[in-house]
Amino acid sequence: MQLLIVEDNVSDAELTVRQLQAEGIECTWTRVATEDAFRDALLSTPDVIISDCTLPYFDGISAFSIAVAETPEIPFVFVSGTLGDERAREALKHGAAGYIAKGNRKHLAQTIRSALERGPSPHRRASDRSLLHAGAEAGTGAAQHLLARRRVLDDTLQQRESPAMTSIMLRAAPSPAALLVIEAQLTRDRFAKLLPLANLEIDTARGADEALERLADRVHALMFTDNIALIRGARELPSGEATHIVFVSAGGESLQAEAIRAGANDCVPSDTCGEHFWTHVTSARRIADFAASLQLALRYNGVLSTIDELTSAGRRHYFEEQFPREVERAARLGRPLAILMADIDRFKRINDRHGHQIGDQVLKEFCRRISGGLRIGRDWIARFGGDEFAVVLPDTSASEACAVAGRLCESIRSEAFDSREISITASFGVCALDHVSGSNLAERMVSAADAALYESKRRGRNRVTAGCITDTEERFSSV
Repeated sequence: MQLLIVEDNVSDAELTVRQLQAEGIECTWTRVATEDAFRDALLSTPDVIISDCTLPYFDGISAFSIAVAETPEIPFVFVSGTLGDERAREALKHGAAGYIAKGNRKHLAQTIRSALERGPSPHRRASDRSLLHAGAEAGTGAAQHLLARRRVLDDTLQQRESPAMTSIMLRAAPSPAALLVIEAQLTRDRFAKLLPLANLEIDTARGADEALERLADRVHALMFTDNIALIRGARELPSGEATHIVFVSAGGESLQAEAIRAGANDCVPSDTCGEHFWTHVTSARRIADFAASLQLALRYNGVLSTIDELTSAGRRHYFEEQFPREVERAARLGRPLAILMADIDRFKRINDRHGHQIGDQVLKEFCRRISGGLRIGRDWIARFGGDEFAVVLPDTSASEACAVAGRLCESIRSEAFDSREISITASFGVCALDHVSGSNLAERMVSAADAALYESKRRGRNRVTAGCITDTEERFSSV
């Protein structure tokens, strides 16, 4: 078996290979730690890809995105100490063959055998059926799809700098959970027993390293700890800025003062009891309740700011935020990208003749037909305004984009709208790049697609026109 291992630590790669050999899997292996080396190694068509999540100059999520696009038939297994349960579930949902913690490699061989036996994940083999849904509570199906696409971009375009506090809160409100990291066993057991009585969800970590991983993976509302070094480390994490930290002290005032200087918000003696203890717990409960309310409000606002209420397409604001990130992703991964601009021919006549209520129904049906011709989990649509829509087609070449636009144009004119048998046609403009590079590219692609759309209108409507980006003049071609 030929393995491709994405890992910056040679010793960790060797441990992985030795574990597989001990389980009876004979293998040759190649280790890479950069994106260029990974792309080159994919050309050798390995049998299995094994990847760490975090590397100094690359990351496992980006490697997974490249593998999904270029070699979907090769099983991809994460062996990582930092991916975390939630992100592991997301990776598995997106088509990864498995996730193994570095400290628990004993299940790796069976995971690889099972992946090879069952073949490629259906989510990866058929990208048009790749379901990247958010949680059921996130809102409508359209909002789930668009928010899921935002998470794909987040994973591909991970920011290295620490974001500001406002960015943290907008991305993820603290969950109503308390992280318990107390080294003194008797104190830890006591707090673990008492805190749930305050209706707090308790997440326990055995040491500072594990605690920092938990905080990086999930923004906790509260943390109880007796480790001052951990407090400093938590405050250095972007997610740690949003956590209320309670220092559990067995020492005097000087130790508590040091904890406050390190970033603790509150101090409580380790042997506190009775009314004094419950005063601290009640305050903690209020903080957790506030975090829960904030989380719910942000989720609701996220849905409202994402989708257009009438058509369930993305809002223009969502498009303006996310399309430049799609361009950046395509450039980073070396993938093609296309955008279609579309609107309904002579839509004003429909409103004037049949009324705005019928016009709204036509808009809904128009958007439904467009969405029905797109790949779930990859392509997405946004309402630009009125009856004009933008359709984004990631990983789509120019020839493929024109074919998609042609099918969508046919689906609009092929069947009458509404019970009144209203005949509708639509015009489309296409801008697609097989190689994404250049400055101000998102704005230029939108402008080229929009110009191509109006060229379709000028040529008689009910047609597709492809435009291209040039520095001197606009060029169009009929499709």
